[in-house]
Amino acid sequence: MGFRINTNVAALNAKANSDLNAKSLDQSLARLSSGLRINSAADDASGMAIADSLRSQANTLGQAISNGNDALGILQTADKAMDEQLKILDTIKTKATQAAQDGQSLKTRTMLQADINRLMEELDNIANTTSFNGKQLLSGSFTNQEFQIGSSSNQTVKASIGATQSSKIGVTRFETGSQSFSSGVVGLTIKNYNGIEDFKFQDVVISTSVGTGLGALAEEINKNADKTGVRASFDVKTTGAHAIKEGTTSQDFAINGVTIGKVSYQDGDKNGSLVSAINAVKDTTGVQASQDENGRLVLTSADGRGIKITGDIGVGSGILATQKENYGRLSLVKNDGRDINISGTNLSAVGMGAADLISQTSVSLRESKGQIDANTADAMGFNSYAGGGKQIVKGFSTVSAYMSSGNGFSAGSGFSAGSGKNMSTMLQNSLVFIKDDMSGASGYYNISAGSGFSSGSGQSQFATLKISAGNSAGATSKTSGVTTLKGAMAVMDIAETAINNLDQIRADIGSVQNQITSTINNITVTQVNVKSAESQIRDVDFASESANYSKANILAQSGSYAMAQANASQQNVLRLLQ
Repeated sequence: MGFRINTNVAALNAKANSDLNAKSLDQSLARLSSGLRINSAADDASGMAIADSLRSQANTLGQAISNGNDALGILQTADKAMDEQLKILDTIKTKATQAAQDGQSLKTRTMLQADINRLMEELDNIANTTSFNGKQLLSGSFTNQEFQIGSSSNQTVKASIGATQSSKIGVTRFETGSQSFSSGVVGLTIKNYNGIEDFKFQDVVISTSVGTGLGALAEEINKNADKTGVRASFDVKTTGAHAIKEGTTSQDFAINGVTIGKVSYQDGDKNGSLVSAINAVKDTTGVQASQDENGRLVLTSADGRGIKITGDIGVGSGILATQKENYGRLSLVKNDGRDINISGTNLSAVGMGAADLISQTSVSLRESKGQIDANTADAMGFNSYAGGGKQIVKGFSTVSAYMSSGNGFSAGSGFSAGSGKNMSTMLQNSLVFIKDDMSGASGYYNISAGSGFSSGSGQSQFATLKISAGNSAGATSKTSGVTTLKGAMAVMDIAETAINNLDQIRADIGSVQNQITSTINNITVTQVNVKSAESQIRDVDFASESANYSKANILAQSGSYAMAQANASQQNVLRLLQ
């Protein structure tokens, strides 16, 4: 081998290798101390770019998970608030049910209504104050709200929470037909009951026989209420035009084909002879008699069959000639506020024919606690008669025409002016005369108080009764809420609708909660996998890297030894110079 002094190639090689080993050692120490395989772009340029993209995705997914949890918090806040509102509605319905029996007095019903008013106030308070981070949740403004729950823009979940104030829930549809005066076979169909199909009920006979009439029709409707959403009730009642006056029935006097015979009765039916005679056969006729607070005779069909009087019940009973055949009024209720679209055959027999005046309205929960206007009251079926309790006399446009028709009120009957039994005293605005054509409001006349009602009375003594759209003639306003039996039953229906409304809103946000939860679960798994992929690229494998470190460390030490030996080999030149 050659001996050189100026250039120690062996030492230089040892130094070069030592530099490389030192660099490897530094890199291993950096990786072991940081836990990262890539500490700079130079470590793995393409790997770093991929890892940075994965890290960004993982961080975005982490925030998306937080957004989803915020959304769950919002929806759960609303859900718990509505749960409390449902408890309030349950209490309202319970109190309405408590009021829906005539064992309650006006005083106790008024107290129940006061409780219901307070409960409605609290229900509205919850709706108006429930918020999350200053955002109102139940006021109706939280609609179509978006939550970003993905790593890319527009990967959102949308949520809406309906309004839950008493003015926005419980909207219930009420429809009540006109008074029915005719019998027959009725075929009733509810159009588009589910938005697509029609529902046809079994044909029902409207008559005075057992198992027929509006009661049978209501039973047919109610047994299918789970499909159609429509329930029915009926009111078959005949009320005299005035307090009972002394009189006598004829020998052939009968109700629903059952002969009652001759009965003499006193003013006000003091000894109860008329009422008792009718009630003696009520189990056969299905018709029960009573007197109202004004002393008028009231005939009621409990099972909904018609009431048909034949023979002569007597003028003093207050039952007019046009009242002798009565099949009542049918009321329909739907718990979603939508119109009840009906069609069929012979609907005039249930007061819902093309020419009949059908009272109809939709009422929210809040509206049920205020004064119930005339149209709403009539649509709910408050009035026993089309006309808000006034007797409807068809076919006569004037009193004179009616009085000369052989009904017992003509001149010489004892009921003319000055007789002491003046008709103005007896009837007191209780009649409504309707022309045959019924084509306009001008055909409706209401008897003015103070009129003599004598034969030949002119139309000038009568005031035209205006008819508003959808409102039965003479309907009257009613007191609020559960202060009446009909009102209590109506509040029960409205509260049930409100409960259904809230349940629907809760179900909707419950579905969104489930959707968000599933999305959170999915992106959590995605985030884990993305972080795992990033870790494979960016993080150091300590087992492998510790082996590299040991190798580099040993090589560094051996390089130092080799360099020392290479420097020491130059000492051999001195031996040549000795």
